[in-house]
Amino acid sequence: MQMTLQKFRLTWMLLGSLILAMAAPPCVLATATESAINEDPQPLVSKRLSDLLVRLRDNSDKIRQDQAVAYEISNELINPYIDFPRIARLVIGKYWRGASEAQRAQLVEEIESLLVRSYVTAMTRYIDDLVSDANVIDFLPSRFKQGDRKASVRANIALGGGQSAEVDYQLYFLDEWKIYDIRIEGISLAITYRTSFGEQIKRNGLDNLITDLAERNRRGDVELPDSVTPE
Repeated sequence: MQMTLQKFRLTWMLLGSLILAMAAPPCVLATATESAINEDPQPLVSKRLSDLLVRLRDNSDKIRQDQAVAYEISNELINPYIDFPRIARLVIGKYWRGASEAQRAQLVEEIESLLVRSYVTAMTRYIDDLVSDANVIDFLPSRFKQGDRKASVRANIALGGGQSAEVDYQLYFLDEWKIYDIRIEGISLAITYRTSFGEQIKRNGLDNLITDLAERNRRGDVELPDSVTPE
């Protein structure tokens, strides 16, 4: 099953929404660091998401006019709350084990740059959809057990026209909850990248992938679809 353009946009918007939603003030994060592993992360996500949407609405004109504003938001509130090393391991899959420490460090750096730039581009391009009242988010019971270092926060998103999408955020607890994957209607973002990157590694090797990612990041390439693909 392939995603429609609308659902692809939604993937990136909701990825940032969750991470921003978890970016609580320092006093809240201090409390979360002490007890979050024993608490369902869903209430924190829900509360902070509502605050986030207000902030984005207030800054939507600036974001439309200057992508640098979106990067400022990303650097301040998004990047610290993503587990990029874990994402890189998931994306590279079986080839991670054979990678050297230098290769692993390069992969984390390039994959982080790729994801952040893609999200910021999507946030800038689709800001009207992101702050629209048409998208209604209903949180579902999360998959969480006290003491577990992994949790899934689920949400059902009304897309309009009678359509909806179920989004599943995969989180891992380090010193706080961090996101390492997002699934929309069962399709994993990390596994989608793994399929593409794995084929390239198989054909040309790991160093070739690293070189290609570095060149794409240098050029500022972003892969966002321009037309709807039928499901």
